[in-house]
Amino acid sequence: MKIAICDDEPVFLKKIYDYLWQQPDCSVECFSSPLALWNQYMSGERYDVLFLDILMSPLNGMELAKKIREIDISVILVFFTVCLDYAPAGYEVGAFRYLLKPVTKEAISRVMRDIHAKLTDSHTLLIKTPECELLLHPQELQYLKADNKNTLVYHRDDVITLHKGLNELEAMLPPSTFFRIHRKYIVNLEYVREFDEAHLTLACGATFPVSRRRGKNFRRAVINYIEGGLRP
Repeated sequence: MKIAICDDEPVFLKKIYDYLWQQPDCSVECFSSPLALWNQYMSGERYDVLFLDILMSPLNGMELAKKIREIDISVILVFFTVCLDYAPAGYEVGAFRYLLKPVTKEAISRVMRDIHAKLTDSHTLLIKTPECELLLHPQELQYLKADNKNTLVYHRDDVITLHKGLNELEAMLPPSTFFRIHRKYIVNLEYVREFDEAHLTLACGATFPVSRRRGKNFRRAVINYIEGGLRP
């Protein structure tokens, strides 16, 4: 697992590096400047996990994450912070976790266990079609759209047509991550970037209506999803 840490406090940066290099199967790089990490991304480098301090300059951690998220949808983002005022903005970039300073070795160990669990999630959908059997990983599904008696599954850059109804597929998806916003649409909350009770926009740029009767429950699902990423 490739990890990058970005924090402009040298003592804190070394402390987190010392915690992380002890984790199994990890390579760790340190950056004392957000621009240095951004230049690495611009040169084509990619990481599995980024640990970012929020209070940095000339870019703060959230601004840096927004730029990185435009070219890397899959990187896991963990933020260091002294308060949780940035939590709503973190949802826009798909923040995985916030770690409150001062950060302990135990907190790093917990978040790394959760990251390993996310990356090795064994929950896989087995979908039988007349032609074959498909294995789909829920985290790779952006949204599902009803199409008469079929369902269109938007899977990263592909669109898969399944001869199954949306109701049947909804029952197979983890409810903590997927939400039915409309009789025709189910979305993966991980890919939501902007939302209110009437509309939402996904990371791919697609915009969907949220039905009036589902609006309050959708907002509650969003809050639950955020809070799931705020565990210390």
